Amino acid sequence: MTVVVTGAAGFIGRHLVRALTARGHHVVGIDRRRDVPPGATALTGDLNAVDDEASATALREADAVFHLAAFPGVRAAGPATDLRRRLDNVEAARRVLDRVPLHVPLIVTSSSSVYGGTTGSRCAEGDTPRPRGGYAASKLDLERLCARRVSHGGHVAVARPFTVAGEGQRPDMAIAMWIEAARAGVPLTILGSEDRIRDITDVNHVVIGLVRMLDRGIRATVNLGTGRGHRLGDVVAAVSSAVEREVTTVVQPAAAQEPYATLADTRRCASLLGFVPHTDLGALLRRQAAATALAAGASA
Repeated sequence: MTVVVTGAAGFIGRHLVRALTARGHHVVGIDRRRDVPPGATALTGDLNAVDDEASATALREADAVFHLAAFPGVRAAGPATDLRRRLDNVEAARRVLDRVPLHVPLIVTSSSSVYGGTTGSRCAEGDTPRPRGGYAASKLDLERLCARRVSHGGHVAVARPFTVAGEGQRPDMAIAMWIEAARAGVPLTILGSEDRIRDITDVNHVVIGLVRMLDRGIRATVNLGTGRGHRLGDVVAAVSSAVEREVTTVVQPAAAQEPYATLADTRRCASLLGFVPHTDLGALLRRQAAATALAAGASA
């Protein structure tokens, strides 16, 4: 099977490419960056470029497509950021959906940020979205494009991952920043409060979920989260243990787009995918810390 992965050089994309190639699929990785994992056919391109015929042809001829390419991050703001989010998170997706034939399975990665957080109950796929900020709004626009494709008979599944951690996590994400700060001996910045809650999901389990969405022919929106929350203070303690250093913290105000808590309802994941992600926080952060130390040593 020929499987196209957009955003193949990204955090989740790299793990997904490795999993698909290990299963014997011919993987075509599309990304602006050139560091698509070995084993895949790499296409360096821009999904928004009208003259990127190689990417367009790959999408038209694929047996299945995973669309992960996006402009990530909830905290960036400003007109330039808004424009890039529109181009990378909405318009690029529109082009992908237009190019992939309707009968071809298309698994699109959205975000748990469309829920706008939780005030107690777990976030279920049927809940009314309440996105906070431009990033979450762009992901909801992406999902609306997917719904339109479904209305035209398209084969679409939408994944909503909750805070993903593990080897290769983006350097702008909190855990990655905390690991680097701990190693540098500087205070770790916590936004809002140590008591804020995040449903942290192992990147390997997110990949299992994505692959099962393909294998099982899923045509639905599915949360990829654990249903268990972790206090930010406990995450900081796990970072300290992972890097084997004492840490100090400084608390700063959280922006409006930062929900107090996130928590996944996992019932649909269990029913449709036959598993629920689980996170051993200590082991996960030790893996991530070891991987960043190895990468730093290799580049030194």
